[in-house]
Amino acid sequence: MREYAHFKEQFKEQFWRPERSSNGHVAATAAGWMLIGIGIGVGAALLLAPLTGRELRDAIVHGCRRTLNGISGGISRGTQELRQRGSNLLNFNRHHAG
Repeated sequence: MREYAHFKEQFKEQFWRPERSSNGHVAATAAGWMLIGIGIGVGAALLLAPLTGRELRDAIVHGCRRTLNGISGGISRGTQELRQRGSNLLNFNRHHAG
């Protein structure tokens, strides 16, 4: 039993170092444990994926391209809308200033 208690304390010292924030909540290595869990989940998902490696890479590339194209299109639409609003505001000021 003493060995177990010693191991438990050693484990706590190595992996669980709680840091208390100003409001008293533990802001310990919970985020680290969460990242480890995410890594394990991703690894398991890749091992159990019904696609071959090439198909999976192609799907990832396709998804990234689609996302980047969507972001690019959104930025373009936002820029056009901003220019139109600026032009409308400029015309409004010219019309009401003179």
